[in-house]
Amino acid sequence: MNFASRYYRAVRSYARRVKARHDEFRMAHFMYSLPEEIRKDIGWPEQADHRLSRRR
Repeated sequence: MNFASRYYRAVRSYARRVKARHDEFRMAHFMYSLPEEIRKDIGWPEQADHRLSRRR
């Protein structure tokens, strides 16, 4: 395996992780925009239990 293919796989893997975090953020943003009654019916946690903090 040459350097270019390893580099391409690493970049592609990083791009997938970035997209997954972006999709998770968008979904959470949408859920928190819903009225509280609907969020409770769905079982979505309260804002204080929000687990989408910045991860490093």
